[in-house]
Amino acid sequence: MVIMRGKVASGLGEGQYYISREGYSRQFLQHLGFVPFPGTLNVLLEEPFPTEHQAIKIEGFWEEGQSFGECRCYRIKQNGIDAAVVRPELSRYSPELIEVIAPVQLREALGLKDGDPVEVILL
Repeated sequence: MVIMRGKVASGLGEGQYYISREGYSRQFLQHLGFVPFPGTLNVLLEEPFPTEHQAIKIEGFWEEGQSFGECRCYRIKQNGIDAAVVRPELSRYSPELIEVIAPVQLREALGLKDGDPVEVILL
């Protein structure tokens, strides 16, 4: 178990589009046990995310004539809620910025806003 600290950050607004793709949501359910809320919680960590940890591979796929790349997921707890960090193979984000998926909208469920401190527990 690894405890990471960071702050809630704004994202690019693209998480909802990708997370809601059938090819991803089916694999999230199969490998993580939940269909994520269509969107991500972005967290800017104090240090880079430890990618050497045990990852769950999500395969890339084609949907509606478009290619969607593979990603790796890492099981976490976000304030007691089962969730996962999603790390796309092709990403424009720094190693300190993570995207968190969960079966609920984390901002609403936890009353979070940009700049709020959070703790992420990597399982």
